[in-house]
Amino acid sequence: MKIRWGVIGCGGIARTKGIPGMILAENAELVAVQDRKADIAEAVRDEFGAKYAFTQAEELAACAEIDAVYIASPLFAHKEQVLLCAANGKHVLCEKPLGLNTTEIREMIAACREAGVKFGVAFMERFHRHHMKAKELIAEGVLGELVSLKAQWSFDYPKAEGIWRQDIRLGGGGGFMDVGTHCIDILRYMSGLEVEEVVALTGNQFYDYTVEDSSQLLARMNNGATMYISSNYNMSTEPVRFEICGRKGAIFGEGSFSQCGKEAKVYIRMLGEAPKPLTFEGEHNNMYTAEMAGFSDAILQDTCPPVPAEEGLAAQLVVEAAYRSQAEGIRAKVEK
Repeated sequence: MKIRWGVIGCGGIARTKGIPGMILAENAELVAVQDRKADIAEAVRDEFGAKYAFTQAEELAACAEIDAVYIASPLFAHKEQVLLCAANGKHVLCEKPLGLNTTEIREMIAACREAGVKFGVAFMERFHRHHMKAKELIAEGVLGELVSLKAQWSFDYPKAEGIWRQDIRLGGGGGFMDVGTHCIDILRYMSGLEVEEVVALTGNQFYDYTVEDSSQLLARMNNGATMYISSNYNMSTEPVRFEICGRKGAIFGEGSFSQCGKEAKVYIRMLGEAPKPLTFEGEHNNMYTAEMAGFSDAILQDTCPPVPAEEGLAAQLVVEAAYRSQAEGIRAKVEK
Protein backbone atom coordinates (compact mmCIF):
# COMPACT_ATOMS: atom_id res chain seq x y z
CA MET A 1 0.00 0.00 0.00
CA LYS A 2 1.19 3.52 -0.79
CA ILE A 3 0.46 6.84 0.87
CA ARG A 4 -0.95 9.33 -1.63
CA TRP A 5 0.88 12.65 -1.36
CA GLY A 6 0.20 16.23 -2.29
CA VAL A 7 2.84 18.97 -2.24
CA ILE A 8 2.16 22.60 -1.34
CA GLY A 9 4.84 24.94 -2.66
CA CYS A 10 6.33 22.76 -5.36
CA GLY A 11 8.65 25.22 -7.07
CA GLY A 12 11.68 25.33 -4.74
CA ILE A 13 13.22 22.68 -2.48
CA ALA A 14 10.28 20.39 -3.21
CA ARG A 15 11.05 20.32 -6.93
CA THR A 16 14.80 19.80 -6.56
CA LYS A 17 14.94 17.49 -3.54
CA GLY A 18 11.67 16.61 -1.82
CA ILE A 19 9.66 15.31 -4.76
CA PRO A 20 12.57 13.42 -6.40
CA GLY A 21 13.13 11.75 -3.04
CA MET A 22 9.43 11.03 -2.57
CA ILE A 23 8.95 9.24 -5.89
CA LEU A 24 11.79 6.85 -5.02
CA ALA A 25 10.03 5.76 -1.82
CA GLU A 26 8.25 2.45 -2.32
CA ASN A 27 5.41 3.39 0.02
CA ALA A 28 4.71 6.85 -1.41
CA GLU A 29 2.88 8.11 -4.50
CA LEU A 30 2.78 11.69 -5.78
CA VAL A 31 -0.79 12.65 -6.66
CA ALA A 32 -0.94 16.45 -6.71
CA VAL A 33 1.25 19.53 -6.59
CA GLN A 34 0.45 23.19 -5.89
CA ASP A 35 2.10 26.50 -6.62
CA ARG A 36 0.66 30.01 -6.87
CA LYS A 37 2.09 30.20 -10.37
CA ALA A 38 0.14 27.91 -12.69
CA ASP A 39 3.04 27.40 -15.08
CA ILE A 40 5.26 26.10 -12.28
CA ALA A 41 2.59 23.78 -10.90
CA GLU A 42 1.87 22.37 -14.34
CA ALA A 43 5.55 21.94 -15.16
CA VAL A 44 6.20 20.05 -11.92
CA ARG A 45 3.10 17.92 -12.46
CA ASP A 46 4.32 16.94 -15.92
CA GLU A 47 7.92 16.47 -14.82
CA PHE A 48 7.06 13.98 -12.07
CA GLY A 49 3.87 12.44 -13.39
CA ALA A 50 1.43 13.79 -10.82
CA LYS A 51 -2.29 13.68 -11.56
CA TYR A 52 -3.23 17.21 -10.48
CA ALA A 53 -1.70 20.69 -10.57
CA PHE A 54 -3.38 23.30 -8.38
CA THR A 55 -2.75 27.00 -7.84
CA GLN A 56 -4.59 27.20 -4.51
CA ALA A 57 -3.59 25.35 -1.35
CA GLU A 58 -7.27 25.02 -0.49
CA GLU A 59 -7.85 22.95 -3.64
CA LEU A 60 -5.06 20.54 -2.82
CA ALA A 61 -6.02 20.18 0.85
CA ALA A 62 -9.59 19.35 -0.15
CA CYS A 63 -8.59 16.70 -2.70
CA ALA A 64 -10.10 13.37 -1.63
CA GLU A 65 -7.35 11.41 -3.39
CA ILE A 66 -4.63 12.68 -1.02
CA ASP A 67 -3.65 11.17 2.34
CA ALA A 68 -0.70 13.38 3.29
CA VAL A 69 0.73 16.77 2.38
CA TYR A 70 4.35 17.89 2.19
CA ILE A 71 4.48 21.65 2.83
CA ALA A 72 7.51 23.31 1.24
CA SER A 73 6.18 26.84 0.92
CA PRO A 74 7.82 29.97 2.42
CA LEU A 75 7.90 30.04 6.21
CA PHE A 76 5.30 32.76 6.66
CA ALA A 77 2.66 30.55 5.02
CA HIS A 78 3.28 27.42 7.10
CA LYS A 79 0.84 28.03 9.93
CA GLU A 80 -2.17 28.74 7.72
CA GLN A 81 -1.41 25.79 5.46
CA VAL A 82 -0.82 23.31 8.29
CA LEU A 83 -4.13 24.32 9.89
CA LEU A 84 -5.81 24.01 6.48
CA CYS A 85 -4.49 20.49 5.96
CA ALA A 86 -5.41 19.40 9.47
CA ALA A 87 -8.95 20.73 9.00
CA ASN A 88 -9.19 18.56 5.87
CA GLY A 89 -7.93 15.45 7.66
CA LYS A 90 -4.55 15.35 5.91
CA HIS A 91 -1.35 14.21 7.61
CA VAL A 92 1.35 16.88 7.37
CA LEU A 93 5.10 16.87 6.85
CA CYS A 94 6.26 20.50 6.95
CA GLU A 95 9.59 22.05 6.11
CA LYS A 96 11.56 23.74 8.85
CA PRO A 97 11.29 26.09 10.59
CA LEU A 98 7.71 25.09 11.30
CA GLY A 99 6.54 28.58 12.16
CA LEU A 100 7.60 32.16 12.70
CA ASN A 101 7.59 31.60 16.47
CA THR A 102 6.78 29.01 19.11
CA THR A 103 3.27 30.36 19.61
CA GLU A 104 2.46 29.49 16.00
CA ILE A 105 4.08 26.08 16.29
CA ARG A 106 2.19 25.16 19.44
CA GLU A 107 -1.08 26.12 17.72
CA MET A 108 -0.17 23.97 14.71
CA ILE A 109 0.67 20.97 16.91
CA ALA A 110 -2.58 21.36 18.84
CA ALA A 111 -4.64 21.59 15.65
CA CYS A 112 -3.11 18.42 14.20
CA ARG A 113 -3.56 16.56 17.46
CA GLU A 114 -7.21 17.61 17.65
CA ALA A 115 -7.78 16.57 14.03
CA GLY A 116 -6.13 13.20 14.64
CA VAL A 117 -3.53 13.66 11.90
CA LYS A 118 0.20 13.09 12.10
CA PHE A 119 2.47 16.13 12.03
CA GLY A 120 6.17 15.92 11.27
CA VAL A 121 9.00 18.35 10.60
CA ALA A 122 11.35 17.91 7.63
CA PHE A 123 14.73 17.72 9.36
CA MET A 124 16.21 15.56 6.59
CA GLU A 125 19.71 15.65 8.14
CA ARG A 126 18.57 13.05 10.68
CA PHE A 127 18.42 10.55 7.81
CA HIS A 128 22.03 11.08 6.71
CA ARG A 129 23.86 7.77 7.19
CA HIS A 130 26.89 9.39 8.83
CA HIS A 131 24.67 11.19 11.32
CA MET A 132 22.74 8.02 12.08
CA LYS A 133 25.98 6.12 12.65
CA ALA A 134 27.35 8.88 14.87
CA LYS A 135 24.18 8.80 16.98
CA GLU A 136 24.48 5.03 17.33
CA LEU A 137 28.10 5.18 18.49
CA ILE A 138 27.46 8.03 20.90
CA ALA A 139 24.48 6.20 22.41
CA GLU A 140 26.72 3.15 22.92
CA GLY A 141 29.17 5.30 24.89
CA VAL A 142 32.02 4.95 22.40
CA LEU A 143 33.04 8.60 22.83
CA GLY A 144 32.52 8.59 26.57
CA GLU A 145 30.87 11.51 28.38
CA LEU A 146 30.25 14.29 25.88
CA VAL A 147 31.91 17.63 26.63
CA SER A 148 31.70 19.72 23.45
CA LEU A 149 29.37 20.00 20.45
CA LYS A 150 30.01 22.29 17.48
CA ALA A 151 28.27 22.96 14.17
CA GLN A 152 28.75 25.55 11.46
CA TRP A 153 26.52 26.03 8.43
CA SER A 154 26.98 29.36 6.65
CA PHE A 155 26.87 30.82 3.17
CA ASP A 156 26.78 34.17 1.38
CA TYR A 157 23.32 35.66 0.85
CA PRO A 158 23.62 39.08 -0.87
CA LYS A 159 20.74 41.47 -0.40
CA ALA A 160 18.11 41.40 -3.14
CA GLU A 161 14.55 42.53 -3.66
CA GLY A 162 11.71 40.14 -2.96
CA ILE A 163 13.67 37.61 -0.85
CA TRP A 164 11.40 36.58 2.00
CA ARG A 165 14.23 35.13 4.09
CA GLN A 166 15.75 38.63 4.27
CA ASP A 167 12.56 40.16 5.69
CA ILE A 168 12.04 39.76 9.45
CA ARG A 169 8.25 39.87 8.99
CA LEU A 170 8.30 36.90 6.60
CA GLY A 171 11.27 34.84 7.77
CA GLY A 172 11.32 35.54 11.51
CA GLY A 173 15.11 35.78 11.55
CA GLY A 174 18.24 35.25 9.48
CA GLY A 175 20.82 32.49 9.33
CA PHE A 176 19.93 31.20 12.77
CA MET A 177 16.28 30.69 11.84
CA ASP A 178 17.27 29.19 8.50
CA VAL A 179 20.20 26.76 8.70
CA GLY A 180 20.84 27.30 12.39
CA THR A 181 17.76 25.23 13.18
CA HIS A 182 19.36 22.33 11.29
CA CYS A 183 22.51 22.69 13.38
CA ILE A 184 20.55 22.72 16.63
CA ASP A 185 18.47 19.73 15.66
CA ILE A 186 21.27 17.52 14.37
CA LEU A 187 23.45 18.11 17.42
CA ARG A 188 20.50 17.33 19.69
CA TYR A 189 19.77 14.24 17.60
CA MET A 190 23.30 12.84 17.53
CA SER A 191 24.16 13.65 21.13
CA GLY A 192 20.86 12.88 22.81
CA LEU A 193 21.36 16.03 24.89
CA GLU A 194 19.07 19.01 25.46
CA VAL A 195 19.90 22.73 25.52
CA GLU A 196 19.35 24.46 28.87
CA GLU A 197 20.70 28.01 28.46
CA VAL A 198 22.31 30.11 25.74
CA VAL A 199 24.38 33.21 25.09
CA ALA A 200 24.12 34.63 21.58
CA LEU A 201 25.66 37.32 19.42
CA THR A 202 23.63 38.17 16.34
CA GLY A 203 23.72 41.21 14.10
CA ASN A 204 24.54 42.64 10.69
CA GLN A 205 28.13 43.00 9.57
CA PHE A 206 27.77 43.26 5.78
CA TYR A 207 24.13 43.26 4.73
CA ASP A 208 21.51 45.71 5.97
CA TYR A 209 18.43 43.57 5.48
CA THR A 210 16.07 43.30 8.44
CA VAL A 211 17.30 39.86 9.59
CA GLU A 212 20.78 39.17 10.94
CA ASP A 213 23.65 38.16 8.65
CA SER A 214 25.75 36.87 11.56
CA SER A 215 24.59 34.39 14.22
CA GLN A 216 26.82 32.89 16.92
CA LEU A 217 25.52 30.79 19.81
CA LEU A 218 27.16 29.31 22.91
CA ALA A 219 24.96 26.97 24.92
CA ARG A 220 25.02 24.79 28.02
CA MET A 221 23.62 21.30 27.63
CA ASN A 222 21.77 19.32 30.27
CA ASN A 223 24.84 17.21 31.09
CA GLY A 224 27.08 20.27 31.48
CA ALA A 225 28.63 20.08 28.01
CA THR A 226 28.90 23.17 25.81
CA MET A 227 27.51 23.65 22.30
CA TYR A 228 28.67 26.21 19.76
CA ILE A 229 26.78 27.05 16.56
CA SER A 230 27.67 29.50 13.80
CA SER A 231 25.14 30.30 11.08
CA ASN A 232 26.01 33.26 8.89
CA TYR A 233 24.59 34.80 5.73
CA ASN A 234 27.90 36.53 4.91
CA MET A 235 30.52 33.80 4.40
CA SER A 236 31.57 33.19 0.80
CA THR A 237 33.63 30.09 1.70
CA GLU A 238 30.45 28.29 2.78
CA PRO A 239 31.90 26.38 5.77
CA VAL A 240 29.68 23.44 6.73
CA ARG A 241 31.08 21.23 9.47
CA PHE A 242 30.47 19.61 12.85
CA GLU A 243 32.39 18.14 15.77
CA ILE A 244 31.24 16.15 18.79
CA CYS A 245 33.88 15.51 21.45
CA GLY A 246 33.74 13.14 24.40
CA ARG A 247 36.22 12.10 27.06
CA LYS A 248 37.28 9.05 25.01
CA GLY A 249 37.13 10.35 21.45
CA ALA A 250 35.48 12.58 18.86
CA ILE A 251 33.45 12.42 15.66
CA PHE A 252 33.91 15.29 13.24
CA GLY A 253 33.53 16.11 9.59
CA GLU A 254 32.44 18.46 6.86
CA GLY A 255 30.00 18.31 3.97
CA SER A 256 27.36 16.19 5.70
CA PHE A 257 25.18 19.23 6.44
CA SER A 258 23.80 19.92 3.00
CA GLN A 259 20.91 19.18 0.67
CA CYS A 260 22.92 16.30 -0.77
CA GLY A 261 25.50 15.01 1.69
CA LYS A 262 27.07 12.35 -0.50
CA GLU A 263 30.45 14.07 -0.51
CA ALA A 264 30.68 14.13 3.28
CA LYS A 265 34.02 13.52 4.93
CA VAL A 266 33.35 12.31 8.45
CA TYR A 267 35.91 10.83 10.83
CA ILE A 268 36.18 9.25 14.25
CA ARG A 269 39.25 9.84 16.41
CA MET A 270 39.73 7.85 19.59
CA LEU A 271 42.07 8.93 22.36
CA GLY A 272 45.69 8.31 21.35
CA GLU A 273 44.77 7.17 17.82
CA ALA A 274 44.83 8.75 14.38
CA PRO A 275 41.51 9.79 12.79
CA LYS A 276 39.72 7.11 10.77
CA PRO A 277 36.83 7.51 8.31
CA LEU A 278 33.46 6.86 9.94
CA THR A 279 31.96 3.96 8.02
CA PHE A 280 28.56 2.28 7.89
CA GLU A 281 27.07 -0.76 6.20
CA GLY A 282 25.40 -0.41 2.83
CA GLU A 283 25.24 2.47 0.38
CA HIS A 284 24.79 6.14 1.11
CA ASN A 285 21.05 6.74 1.17
CA ASN A 286 18.90 9.50 -0.24
CA MET A 287 17.95 11.54 2.85
CA TYR A 288 14.74 12.80 1.27
CA THR A 289 13.62 9.33 0.25
CA ALA A 290 14.26 8.04 3.77
CA GLU A 291 12.39 11.02 5.20
CA MET A 292 9.33 10.50 2.97
CA ALA A 293 9.35 6.73 3.42
CA GLY A 294 9.62 7.07 7.18
CA PHE A 295 6.67 9.45 7.42
CA SER A 296 4.60 7.32 5.04
CA ASP A 297 5.35 4.22 7.10
CA ALA A 298 4.26 6.03 10.27
CA ILE A 299 0.87 6.63 8.64
CA LEU A 300 0.57 3.05 7.40
CA GLN A 301 1.59 1.55 10.77
CA ASP A 302 -0.13 4.24 12.86
CA THR A 303 3.06 5.09 14.74
CA CYS A 304 4.78 8.32 15.70
CA PRO A 305 6.47 10.13 12.77
CA PRO A 306 10.25 9.61 12.73
CA VAL A 307 10.71 13.35 13.36
CA PRO A 308 7.57 14.63 15.09
CA ALA A 309 6.68 18.32 15.05
CA GLU A 310 7.70 18.58 18.70
CA GLU A 311 11.32 18.36 17.51
CA GLY A 312 10.73 21.46 15.42
CA LEU A 313 9.31 23.18 18.48
CA ALA A 314 12.38 22.20 20.52
CA ALA A 315 14.71 23.78 17.93
CA GLN A 316 12.59 26.94 17.78
CA LEU A 317 12.70 27.30 21.57
CA VAL A 318 16.50 27.46 21.34
CA VAL A 319 16.30 30.00 18.52
CA GLU A 320 13.99 32.22 20.53
CA ALA A 321 16.27 31.97 23.57
CA ALA A 322 19.18 33.04 21.35
CA TYR A 323 17.34 36.11 20.04
CA ARG A 324 16.25 36.95 23.60
CA SER A 325 19.86 36.67 24.77
CA GLN A 326 21.00 39.11 22.09
CA ALA A 327 18.16 41.56 22.67
CA GLU A 328 18.52 41.66 26.46
CA GLY A 329 22.25 40.98 26.81
CA ILE A 330 21.68 37.98 29.07
CA ARG A 331 22.25 34.26 29.44
CA ALA A 332 18.80 33.06 28.41
CA LYS A 333 17.12 29.93 29.70
CA VAL A 334 15.50 27.73 27.08
CA GLU A 335 11.79 27.49 27.81
CA LYS A 336 10.10 24.12 27.93
